[in-house]
Amino acid sequence: MKALIIGATGLTGGKILKELLDNPSFTEIVSFQRGASVVKHPKLRVVITDMRDLSAVKDLVKGDVLFNAMGTTIKKAGSKKEQQRVDRDIPIEFARMASESGVSLMLNVSSIGASLKRGFYLRTKAEMEHGTSEAMGGRVIHFRPSILLGERSRSDFRLAERVSGSLMYLAAPLMRGALKKYRGMDTGKLAKAMVVASLKPENLQSILYYCDIVKIAEEL
Repeated sequence: MKALIIGATGLTGGKILKELLDNPSFTEIVSFQRGASVVKHPKLRVVITDMRDLSAVKDLVKGDVLFNAMGTTIKKAGSKKEQQRVDRDIPIEFARMASESGVSLMLNVSSIGASLKRGFYLRTKAEMEHGTSEAMGGRVIHFRPSILLGERSRSDFRLAERVSGSLMYLAAPLMRGALKKYRGMDTGKLAKAMVVASLKPENLQSILYYCDIVKIAEEL
């Protein structure tokens, strides 16, 4: 299989990329990113793009499955408009190109609480979900984790996320039943679950939460 990925330089995207490279079911991985990759592998092809004129890479958006791990913060993006471009507009445009070239499935890293009726961030994620689903004709699986747990690079350090993650870790044993889906999500497990799901998506619902994600990851 041939996998396409956007957002591979981020925390979750980097782990998805590693899972893909380690998985023998995938013979080629194409990563669309703004800078060169520190990862070198015979199966990996890196396509450098500024993520603005995506028509320039349209002919390269060909494969079996597309992974979307795009995500940023207002602080890093510089404005709400730019965050929307990264979190929503780029994935939707890739979904359109992927659908036109025959890609059969897209898997998104979204967020718990994504809703058109919520605040800016969660509304943006919901718009991304709706836009990519429409572009792909419904052939999309949305992963909705809570706080993502893992070590980010110094350049992508997020204090609020680090503090929230620590609190989530301590509170996890108390979060049971309906609250369980709000537990902090280990990005390694999320990455494993996304790759496993991409190989056998037939019996999966279109939106997956904490318990679903962990169950799929543990099938490895």
